[in-house]
Amino acid sequence: MSTLKATFYDILDIQKDVPTNEIRKAYRKRALETHPDKLDPGASEKERQAAEREFHKVNDAFQTLGDPQKRRKYDAMLALRTDPVLISEESVRRTADRQEWARQQKEMIQRRINAFKDQEALKKEREALKKEQDNQRKEQEISEKEQKLREEENRKEEARQKKVAEVLQELRNATPELTARREALLKVRTCLSR
Repeated sequence: MSTLKATFYDILDIQKDVPTNEIRKAYRKRALETHPDKLDPGASEKERQAAEREFHKVNDAFQTLGDPQKRRKYDAMLALRTDPVLISEESVRRTADRQEWARQQKEMIQRRINAFKDQEALKKEREALKKEQDNQRKEQEISEKEQKLREEENRKEEARQKKVAEVLQELRNATPELTARREALLKVRTCLSR
């Protein structure tokens, strides 16, 4: 019934200017109306929970409005909530300070996010550069290995040619008559070719 009412005065169904003894009477009346034990025995669990919530709201309303100090604070809060003219300059200043602080925090967070993104981009650049340097180093190592292999093949070829020359020289030294025959044949060829 009164679960949609916004203020404690609405919950107790009283006016804002009633005296404390009227508040007590209204509380007793509403407590009897909303007490969960007043429900039918066949009421569902959902209905019981709703009745308990309503009863607690009535009790909270009485606790606040039954105490004169709490009631004054509550009335002041309602007035601030409903009448923005009553907001003090201090509240306006505090609100402005909070908004400025929130803006500064947002800027600081954005700067941190940008710095993090910059660091991530720099890290990726460094990784790419390192990868490129590694690839260049590998290519250089491969080319050095190929150069060493060519040099080794050249040394082997030179050693083989030297060995062949030594074997030929030994043959010439062992058989001087073959050398003389060879020279004679070369002379004949040159004569014939002229």
